[in-house]
Amino acid sequence: MGLSVPIVSGIMLVALVIVSSMVFHVMVMQAKSLSQFMDWYASRMAEKLEVALTLNITSIDVSAGKMNLTLRNVGSKTVFLENNGVLRNDVIVAYNSSTVEWISQMVNYTVLEVRIANADVAFNPNLHPYLSPGEEALIQVAVDGVESGSIVVVVFVSHYGVAAQAEGVAS
Repeated sequence: MGLSVPIVSGIMLVALVIVSSMVFHVMVMQAKSLSQFMDWYASRMAEKLEVALTLNITSIDVSAGKMNLTLRNVGSKTVFLENNGVLRNDVIVAYNSSTVEWISQMVNYTVLEVRIANADVAFNPNLHPYLSPGEEALIQVAVDGVESGSIVVVVFVSHYGVAAQAEGVAS
C-alpha cells in the first residue's frame, strides 16, 4: 500500500493535466474560429452598408402581363446583375387579386438597358451586366394574373442581401 497510492496519484495528475491541456487547446481553437467569423461578419456588414438601391415601377401592362422597373444604384458599391449570363439577384412580386388575398412569386427578369442616371448614355446589358454607382437599369418582369386595379409590390434583392422595394397600382 505504501507505493501504490503515489503511483495512482501521479497517474491521475498526469491524466488531469492532459485533459486540462486538451480542453484549453479546444477553447483556444474555438476562440480563433469565432474571431475569424466575427471578422468576416463585420466585413460583410460593412460591405452591405456601401450598397444602396432604389426601385421604381415605371409601367404595369396588365394585358401583356409585363411590368417595367427602374433600378438605381445610389450606393458606393457595384451591383452585379449577371454572372456568366446567370441572373444573380431575386425579384419578388406580390399583388392582390379578386380571388385570393395576396399572391407572391419569385419571377425572372430581363435587363433591357443599363444607363447613367439622369443622362443619355446607355450601355448594352450583355456587355455591361452590372450597375456602378450612379447607374440605373431598365428591367422588365413578366407576371401572370395581375388584374387591373391590383396593388403590386415588387422587391429586388441583390446578391449582397440588400433589397429595394416599390409599390404601384396596375392599370
